[in-house]
Amino acid sequence: MIAANKNDILDSLLYVYFRRLARSAFYTIAVRGLEHLRQLPADRPVILFCNHSNWWDGLIVYLLTRQMPHKAVYCMMEEKQLKHYRFFTWLGAFSVDLSSPLRSAAALRYAQRLLQKKETAIWIFPQGKLCPPSEPVGVKPGTDYLAQNAPHALLIGVAMRYEFFRENRPNVLVEIGQPFQAIELTEGRIGRECNEAVARASQAAISQDLTGFTPLFPPRLSINKRWEWVKLAARGRLSEFSPTN
Repeated sequence: MIAANKNDILDSLLYVYFRRLARSAFYTIAVRGLEHLRQLPADRPVILFCNHSNWWDGLIVYLLTRQMPHKAVYCMMEEKQLKHYRFFTWLGAFSVDLSSPLRSAAALRYAQRLLQKKETAIWIFPQGKLCPPSEPVGVKPGTDYLAQNAPHALLIGVAMRYEFFRENRPNVLVEIGQPFQAIELTEGRIGRECNEAVARASQAAISQDLTGFTPLFPPRLSINKRWEWVKLAARGRLSEFSPTN
């Protein structure tokens, strides 16, 4: 398997690039439950489980790591993809080969060793592959095994959804569930936590209501909103300006 090879200097450089890339691609990355990441205890490892419906998921996860500065963050990534993007190992990615039970077990043992350190946080996509956003989140058996063998860890279900609202670029909606203890894990709970988070994000997308969501970065105004700002500024009426359509 391919182990993580975290490098703080390269991490900082790539963060600047990926932040700029995400801001260009999306109108906003809006997160609900951000306090669950910011308030994670420093003395307990964490496993975060997220649905996987888009190529951008890994990058959004990486941007979210900046909300956990007191954690050493890792991410389990499909081996054939990590071979193409080896630089992700500098950011904490390590590989899993789901085509081989023996190689999958090696990745789980590696993750278990990481979770022995209280500052560790590991992101996992329990579906193991890209799936349609409408498909319920299924959980590979190794996911439950890892959680059950990290009794001191906290577990968190996370969901991402990509939606166009009234802007010229899509929004990313991230729903972060309430952390719970691994010792409280019951059969099927990881899948339920993820699917409940997906349902909440989906409802926000349908209603186009981002109440309770916090943007990771200030949105870049669309062309029409920039023109509207200029017109209102010329009339001295900027108090009427709204950055959204």
